[in-house]
Amino acid sequence: MKEFLSQKEADFAYFDISLDFAALKRFLKLRDTNPLFESIRGSGRVGIPTILIDDEVIIGFEEDKINEIIG
Repeated sequence: MKEFLSQKEADFAYFDISLDFAALKRFLKLRDTNPLFESIRGSGRVGIPTILIDDEVIIGFEEDKINEIIG
């Protein structure tokens, strides 16, 4: 994901939730309150990577969707 965004020269911030407790808390709050994660939660998966672009939430590496948003 990081390599893909770097190749696109996209400005992004990367948070490793395994190393950053505050980032983990923010991610869990998003995952536990956003309806987009219902199927993820129901299947016992975590939902990473999660990409936030403006107000858009993308769960997983969806290259076409990311390209559509960042151009």
